Amino acid sequence: MFAGIKKSALKITTKAGLVLALAAAPFAAPALAESPFHTGVWQLNTAEGPRGLVVSDWLVFEDGLPKRWLYRRAGTNDENQFDFFSRTIGDSGYTPVGIRVYRTGENAMKYTLAPKGEEPVEVSAVRLSIPNFENSCLSVEKKGKRFFGNWVGTSGSKLKKLNVGKSKMTIDGEARDITIEEVRVGRMGITEGGKPVAFLTDAGGDYAVLQWFKPGVTMEQMQNKEREILDFASEEIVRNPGGDCDRQIASRLKAMK
Repeated sequence: MFAGIKKSALKITTKAGLVLALAAAPFAAPALAESPFHTGVWQLNTAEGPRGLVVSDWLVFEDGLPKRWLYRRAGTNDENQFDFFSRTIGDSGYTPVGIRVYRTGENAMKYTLAPKGEEPVEVSAVRLSIPNFENSCLSVEKKGKRFFGNWVGTSGSKLKKLNVGKSKMTIDGEARDITIEEVRVGRMGITEGGKPVAFLTDAGGDYAVLQWFKPGVTMEQMQNKEREILDFASEEIVRNPGGDCDRQIASRLKAMK
């Protein structure tokens, strides 16, 4: 897949340029619980000029919202190189576009998009944000408490308002009795009537994704830390109304030159 991509693959535009966010799930927790190297706000140096790249621990953002999950390819990674399969939110399988991050310095990398059957496009990138999870609003580490409370719908959701408690979930005024548990860092499993019904997954930034299961998902599947569920009934993107990460990202992107 990384034998070659057309330059047009990088021409995904937003008001702030190209805004992507890498989804790396599963991604082994690095030492000291720091975020993966790619997490942050980057400047891509393309032939057409600088473009923004916004990366959470495991999602690629487009048009300001989480868009593409990244799944790290086993056996293809070393200390500096990380290869990913990708999946667009709402799809039931991998998207035929591979992504590679290759570290070239403390705050620099080569970023490659590789659509299947096409030539890869590789560009250099420099970091615009602080590379530490404690100071990165895009990290999912150490943020378990933020799952609880109020969320609002986005253009990537059907619901308008969501409130999550430890025993109750309320969607647009309709309350449901639930139990909720952390199944991995950045992901909560939700059960109702003893049956798994959804993940609430931290997307990084101000966002989370409510991932509704199709019928038949078992507790073992929901709690499995090694095998990903790729096929959902739906995935709804929600936003923390009190979050300020969007503002921070916009500020970082203004530093492009």
